[in-house]
Amino acid sequence: MMPMRSISKIALLCTWLGLSACTSVLMNTPVSKKDDGWIVTLGEVKDGPDEYIAEGGVAVNPGNGERLIWALVTVHNESAQDPSFSYDSCVLDGKQQVCRPVAVDRHTEIPSAADRTESIEPGQEHTRLLIYSLAKEERPARLRCGKIALPIPSPR
Repeated sequence: MMPMRSISKIALLCTWLGLSACTSVLMNTPVSKKDDGWIVTLGEVKDGPDEYIAEGGVAVNPGNGERLIWALVTVHNESAQDPSFSYDSCVLDGKQQVCRPVAVDRHTEIPSAADRTESIEPGQEHTRLLIYSLAKEERPARLRCGKIALPIPSPR
């Protein structure tokens, strides 16, 4: 008999893999900028899937008339005195809407929530999946983390 924790991880992974087919890549060419000792890289932006389920069954869904936008972000501490980085400082800008992440994921095989503020020692980096709820008619234009603004180009 399999332990209940293993069964729940398998079910979660199957759900995650099944939902990942319902995505549209908005950007997949990494862009990086540096400020105040931090280097932030936006690696990929996807439209969907419209459900995020973290380990333990915690679900995040978009509000009415909204969809989930998934942004892969790597934060490198080049020399910051304060090793704390807040992912809540990373806002997604649309034409008429600015939003903070509704979820921060560790970006591992099994979806797992990460702390919204993390200590990143000098010379180290963390890659996180930031999930936003954005109006369906909006297209994200850029991701801003403090003073760092990373463009999300429109399709040509």
